[in-house]
Amino acid sequence: MATTEKTFETIPDGTNVTWHYRSAIGHGTVIGVHERGSTADNTMYSVRQHDHHSGEPAIVHHSGKALSVVKP
Repeated sequence: MATTEKTFETIPDGTNVTWHYRSAIGHGTVIGVHERGSTADNTMYSVRQHDHHSGEPAIVHHSGKALSVVKP
């Protein structure tokens, strides 16, 4: 029996998002899918941070479940 891949919608590139990080909230823009999961929630996204501090990476990876979309 052939199997077909189930499709789902990922967070689009260019979407502004936030996430909780320690006692703060991070802000950034999705720049792509880092690793595709089986749902949008367990897919890992590459996010360019807007307000990263020195010593922190400019691009981080977060699961879709950890991200909140910022409404324009």
